[in-house]
Amino acid sequence: MSASLAWQYAIVAVLVAASAFSVLRKYLPSVWGRVLARTADLLESARLPGVLRRRGAALRARIPASVGGACASSGGCSSCGACGTAGSDPKPAALPLAEPRPLRRH
Repeated sequence: MSASLAWQYAIVAVLVAASAFSVLRKYLPSVWGRVLARTADLLESARLPGVLRRRGAALRARIPASVGGACASSGGCSSCGACGTAGSDPKPAALPLAEPRPLRRH
C-alpha cells in the first residue's frame, strides 16, 4: 500500500468518525450524554495529571441537562411529550372526532 493511499484511508476514517459522532449527538442525546459522563469520569481520576482533570470538568459541563431525568429510567430527551411528567395522569386527552361528510348521490 502506498503512503498516499494510507493517508486517503486515514482521512476518510476521520470523516466517517466525525459524522458518526454528529449523528449520535443529534439523534441520541441521552446516549451522547452518557458517553460524555463516562469520559468525564475517566478523565477526572485523581491519578491523572491536572490538565486531563480540567478537560474532564469541561466535558462534564457540556453534558445535556436532559440526560437521566426524563422518560422514566430510559434517559430520553422528553422533547416529544410522549412520556408526560411525574404528576400527570396516565390517560391521554381524548381527541374530538370530525363530523362525517354527507354522502353524495349521483
